[in-house]
Amino acid sequence: METKSISGVAEAMFAVHFWAGDTRNHRYLRAQLEDEERDTFSPGCTQNGFVIPARWAFRSELSRELGDDRDRARDCRTCFRRPR
Repeated sequence: METKSISGVAEAMFAVHFWAGDTRNHRYLRAQLEDEERDTFSPGCTQNGFVIPARWAFRSELSRELGDDRDRARDCRTCFRRPR
């Protein structure tokens, strides 16, 4: 049950987008995507460490938000790692 609630929180906090820069699906914080003035974004896989510019995605490189029918083979393993 706890995993389900954690998953629900993650879904509310993050949006999934395909990043053309590395051809993978990543999770991005919704708060950073909603900022209209911001044009560079760091995916969830870089949130706990130092973000080098090569990992920044530009708004124009991101797809529309992806749903559950996305190609899961393209999911970034680090972004979609299950909480322990």
